[in-house]
Amino acid sequence: MKNIRILIVEDERIIAMDLQLQLQALGYSVCGVVASGKLAIDKAREQLPDLVLMDIHLEGPMDGVDAAREIHQQLRIPIVFLSAYAEDATLQRAESALPYGYLVKPVSPRELHATLQMTMVRFGIQRNTDIQVERFCRAMEVGQLEVWEWNVEIDQMNVFSLNEEELLSPNSVVCESIRHFLQQIDSRDESVVAEAIERTRQDGGSFNVSFRTHAEDPANVRWMETHGKRFDEGANGGRIIGVMQDVTGRRQTEERLRQAVIVFDSTAEGIAILDAERKVISVNPAFTQLTGYGIDEVEKWSNIDVIYQVPHSATFLRQLRQGERKLWQGNASYQHKNGSMINVWESISVVPGVDSTIGNYVLVFSDISSVLAAQEQLDFLAKHDPLTNLCNRRMLYDRMEYELSQVVRQNKMIAVLLIDLDHFKTINDSLGHGLGDQVLAVVAQRLQDCMRASDTVARLGGDEFCIVFGDIDTPGSVDQVAQKLLARLAEPVELEKTTCYVTGSIGIALSPADGITVEELLRNADQAMYGAKHAGRNRHCFFEPVMQRASEVRLHISSGLHQALEQNQFYLVYQPIIEMATRKVAKAEALLRWRHPEHGDIEPSVFIPIAEDCGLIDEISEWVFEEALRSVGIWRQKHGKQLSVSINVSALHFREADNHQRWLDKLASSGVPGDALVLEITEGLLLGTPVGVQEVLERYHAAGIRIALDDFGTGYSALSYLKQYRLDYLKIDQSFIRQLAEDQRDLALCEAIIVMAHKLGLEVIAEGVETVEQAAILRASYCDYVQGYLYSVPLQMEQFTALLQKNHGMILGAGC
Repeated sequence: MKNIRILIVEDERIIAMDLQLQLQALGYSVCGVVASGKLAIDKAREQLPDLVLMDIHLEGPMDGVDAAREIHQQLRIPIVFLSAYAEDATLQRAESALPYGYLVKPVSPRELHATLQMTMVRFGIQRNTDIQVERFCRAMEVGQLEVWEWNVEIDQMNVFSLNEEELLSPNSVVCESIRHFLQQIDSRDESVVAEAIERTRQDGGSFNVSFRTHAEDPANVRWMETHGKRFDEGANGGRIIGVMQDVTGRRQTEERLRQAVIVFDSTAEGIAILDAERKVISVNPAFTQLTGYGIDEVEKWSNIDVIYQVPHSATFLRQLRQGERKLWQGNASYQHKNGSMINVWESISVVPGVDSTIGNYVLVFSDISSVLAAQEQLDFLAKHDPLTNLCNRRMLYDRMEYELSQVVRQNKMIAVLLIDLDHFKTINDSLGHGLGDQVLAVVAQRLQDCMRASDTVARLGGDEFCIVFGDIDTPGSVDQVAQKLLARLAEPVELEKTTCYVTGSIGIALSPADGITVEELLRNADQAMYGAKHAGRNRHCFFEPVMQRASEVRLHISSGLHQALEQNQFYLVYQPIIEMATRKVAKAEALLRWRHPEHGDIEPSVFIPIAEDCGLIDEISEWVFEEALRSVGIWRQKHGKQLSVSINVSALHFREADNHQRWLDKLASSGVPGDALVLEITEGLLLGTPVGVQEVLERYHAAGIRIALDDFGTGYSALSYLKQYRLDYLKIDQSFIRQLAEDQRDLALCEAIIVMAHKLGLEVIAEGVETVEQAAILRASYCDYVQGYLYSVPLQMEQFTALLQKNHGMILGAGC
């Protein structure tokens, strides 16, 4: 693959640079990088690359699909599309350019390398297939006919040329002697034709002979075939009448067919010819060699599906039968006759029959099992340490980036443990590097044994290791793991002829407290590790300055929360939720606020997790429930019976059965109907089939309370819970709305969520709507409700009441 020249067409410079570096690292040659469709065509004509990586969505008048179609038609260069989208509309449009692959950005080196390899294999197969099809098509050419008549007695030969308008036009008659006719025949065939004609003249009967015409330029020689028969006419003598056909095309076709048969029999790719019902008609020797099945066996199959481990879907077969697909290429798995599995790259072509029906299918495949195995091995070596099979630094960085993204999105905490073996140089110097490597392998295994499968254990080089410990609740759990690691490391290491002992120093950094980037955490963990060494080795040490400050802040907030409840420092604000169809305020979301007498407003994202940890969340939730219930009761009496208020419910609320019964009792005694309340829960509560949650939600539903799924799509989504649990609303998180007008991916996701929700009988609320453009898009997508700063900031109760009174709650001039 090192000699493959690739042209990159990508209008995002960073992505183009990343692709170029990846390709060069994989051994490919990049012959150009351009950013528009026109430049792509010009560069392809100039460089004639082996393959083009084409971004679909390009700036300018010509996008990637149009440019790819032009390059394919003019230069027959294979195209692999790049796109950030994988929806059906993009795929169907891209299909018109007959691409050889489709990569969804961002692209991993493994996926990129495998796709390029497969593309070149497919291109070679397709090129051979095109040659064979062309030969078969040319073999069907029909030659022109000429009628001739030779009067034996007067030696006059008349040749009548046939044409479509007049079968025998007077102007088409050529009169000549038999001698003149024979002079037009190639000298190599003249005697054969003369003897056949003379024999027929003397003995009667008929003849059939082929010959070449005479031409000064060998390229102009034509093959003719003539049939003649003598007819006696009594006293008038006799004549020989016949037809002559230009069979040059047929002779050429026969030659090409002989070549095609040789290709069919000798090619390394397996080929099967199928009838319209996909029953095997013929296979080539390579098919038998690759699958173990001979022609006598496959002809007994009802159809080709017998060989597949997983046959093609009914939808795919319908598309083939209806002509929606003329050519398909992709990966498949075959069952060898001996029971083993074969990974193949398969191409299925449709051969048209009469009356626009399907005549045959041509299936061509190659065994790519060894290619895939080699690719997997290369990918493993690229991301793992060869001595210990642990993750290497590159893979560690990828895992840390992922874990840090979860810290931000799910308010989780992760720990990074940097481990350095104490005095390991002494082991290498005394025992040698061979035994030193054995010690490192034992240490690596011990570290893995102490951690969960979801944690990352990596070797950074030498005797330095790193562990990423995710989804942790408190620093105390990290402390326990560190002690366990130290104890396990201190166990004796039994080598071939000796026993050695090794200890380690562990530095620990926590995120987000000690940093939110990979560099920060590794740097702080490294400092903490040196702190452990300075403290005497064989111990662990947290990154102390940040841990101390975080502990002080946490203690201060925890103490303040107790006073906040007693001194009425909490208050609720209400953000209107607008019904798109009526433009009226239909609902409100109650949002908790804390105004500290000394520190001012404190964000809920700061104090809610602490309230959950210190056991105050139930009391705070109780206060929110009562306050929201009181407010909605007042508004319903004065401004309508349809208004409802939603409150956010902590997952910890569902741990105690008394919580639910107490809320239901307060609802019943308030006189407010249950449909005045909406409880907003998160996906995390539903995942993993938590015990009792479904029963509790059913009890709330029985009381009329509605359930909304908040921040939909931002966590670990498992759509099965949408079927398992009774829900009323899906709330699209504002992260999908923020770039709705600019980012086609966000638009596609929002549209898909709305359509899916409606089909499931759910209504949709979009959060964080801030612009008229966002509102217009959501309205066109049939979103049911919206909320955001475009309509109103969160309001205190008096302000919200005034909003309901003004224009009867209708929002004017907000672009909805």
